[in-house]
Amino acid sequence: MKRTLLLPLLLLMLNAALAQPPDRGRREELESLRIAFISKQLELTPGEAEKFWPVYNAYQGDLRKMIREHQEKKGGELDLEEKVLNLRKRFRPEFTKCISEQKFDKLMRVERTWSEMLRNELQRRREAGERPMMNRGGGPGGPGMRQQRQF
Repeated sequence: MKRTLLLPLLLLMLNAALAQPPDRGRREELESLRIAFISKQLELTPGEAEKFWPVYNAYQGDLRKMIREHQEKKGGELDLEEKVLNLRKRFRPEFTKCISEQKFDKLMRVERTWSEMLRNELQRRREAGERPMMNRGGGPGGPGMRQQRQF
């Protein structure tokens, strides 16, 4: 019963995210799609989702801050990977209060899958000569588009 309610809820959330005006920004659109993707892949119940997303958002905030600081200091790649691992270890108890160990492990895989999907889409668009960050429905020269240089 809960799963049958979760899918329409996710579709409604995705529809609402895509129905926003074009000036909402590509980042927010991607964030909405990522939330829907993670929710679906983890098969979060409404109760789990209510507890999960605040923890996940705190984790993401700390992760972004850590990456930004690492880039400013121009640290080594191995150092960053160690910091990310330590962050995940620090957040693991918080996550396992709202989702199972199995779902936490799956979350780590789902995040990698999401990143790979984005990377592949970006590569596909580059190879096709498309603008990677084009707003939907804007079309060439439309809102949010810069004119491409002609050589």
